[in-house]
Amino acid sequence: MNDFPRCWVEIDIRAFEQNLNRVRELTPSANVMAVIKADAYGHGMMLAAKQLETADEFAVTSIEDVEKLHACGVDKPLTLLSSTFDKAALEYFSQQSIRPVIYDYEQLAVVSELSAGAELDLWVKVDTGMGRLGFDADELLMVCKRLQSSEGVGSISLMTHLANADVPTDARNERQISAFRSLIFSANENGIFFKQVSMLNSAGVVGLHHAAFDIVRPGVMLYGISPTVGVSAQKLGLKPVMSLKSKVISVRRMAAGSSIGYGGTYTLDADSRIAYIACGYGDGYPRHAPNGTTVSVNGFLVPLVGRVSMDMIAVDIGELPVQVGDIAVLWGEENPIEEIALSAGTIAYELTCGVTRRVKRRIVGENGT
Repeated sequence: MNDFPRCWVEIDIRAFEQNLNRVRELTPSANVMAVIKADAYGHGMMLAAKQLETADEFAVTSIEDVEKLHACGVDKPLTLLSSTFDKAALEYFSQQSIRPVIYDYEQLAVVSELSAGAELDLWVKVDTGMGRLGFDADELLMVCKRLQSSEGVGSISLMTHLANADVPTDARNERQISAFRSLIFSANENGIFFKQVSMLNSAGVVGLHHAAFDIVRPGVMLYGISPTVGVSAQKLGLKPVMSLKSKVISVRRMAAGSSIGYGGTYTLDADSRIAYIACGYGDGYPRHAPNGTTVSVNGFLVPLVGRVSMDMIAVDIGELPVQVGDIAVLWGEENPIEEIALSAGTIAYELTCGVTRRVKRRIVGENGT
């Protein structure tokens, strides 16, 4: 029986090191908190943790992630970016080098219940313009003083998040950076000193590294995806970790005037050859990818034609030397995921996170492969 998958993902583990090294080149004075949340953006959390073992810390978003990492022997310091918790969980965190992020008063109340000696290290998140999680700027001093007076609290670190770092020239970035610096200065003036200060995500690492502070929090760039609008991963010195691949399952010669796919939304202007590829929205390929979205088939970039189906797509191959069994790269180094996402009106993060369970995975780079 032929067990070759109809559609598969290749994870090039060799790319992780290159991408992490690029982070360190851009922010040499800062530590690196590698963000491996959302199953490492769909790449596999445990695999990413192993390949990024030279990062200083990891960040996840759930207690379940923490438990999985510990069960597999990961003992690196962990930050829990956004989660609810009770007193028992906080006591566990204090024993396991886990730093939760405190961003609202409900969490603050739970922290205040900790008994003396717990020595919980934590992050406080302040909103400097993201408009998402975090205490307001004018609340920060009060929050930190309350934490300082809590007998169960050890060190306090401070973080914020940039809202527009993917466009480095956006003036709002510098306003956030300036506001954050002012908050740190004001806290120090009032006797509050932070163990670590952090602001930059991947886009910030690339375009705003003058604000690296103590530790940066790269996510998507570790997976070889550009975080910056209009700048390719290749130009940034990043190498894609994930490639989504399939095979040509049929080739048909079609006459001018023929319609392709559901709804007949695409009609051939001239006689041509259409190749059908075994990958569709049931595999995580974006259903709303429009006509013209590029697919690499047998090394040739060809346009998607017609609507994306659950199990297949169609591409116009003209007279190119393409036949049944040829490899198609839906996204990967030769067909950048950023371009596919832009064409489909989404972001690369959503594509990598959206690859479905039926898609087989292959690890590239093990044992020299």
